[in-house]
Amino acid sequence: MSKQEILSWTSISFSFSLVFFYVMFVFGWPEVLPDYSARFTKIFFNVFWIAIIVELIIDFTESKNRVNKDERDEKIEAVGHRYAYRFLTFMIVAILFQILLSNLLGKSGSEYLLFGQPKMLFLVLFSASIIKRLTMIYHYRKSY
Repeated sequence: MSKQEILSWTSISFSFSLVFFYVMFVFGWPEVLPDYSARFTKIFFNVFWIAIIVELIIDFTESKNRVNKDERDEKIEAVGHRYAYRFLTFMIVAILFQILLSNLLGKSGSEYLLFGQPKMLFLVLFSASIIKRLTMIYHYRKSY
């Protein structure tokens, strides 16, 4: 595995753990499911710290005389940026459209709009990061 692929895996685990904590604390645990929130919190907290430690180890062991990225890495990262940017642009337009609709519909109609809430912006940003890294991992795996 290349350094960029390892960083992509750790970035995905870091993003998933942050999204999990955000959903857990902002939206709450669903009442229909048994309360396993303590177990999941422990698991994702450990994943969060392991991801940080792996990224630090990679940064400290990296040699300053070696080439960090080649053309293949740049191309794969560009494809990841393209998909993440398209997703982010689409979701920002959807959020703005739903904010416009919530102003037109009033309070009674705006409770059914999903993306018009400000707390969804955080999820959209981290989803774009996850899409970028998943695309990069796909292309790294595809080229082997």
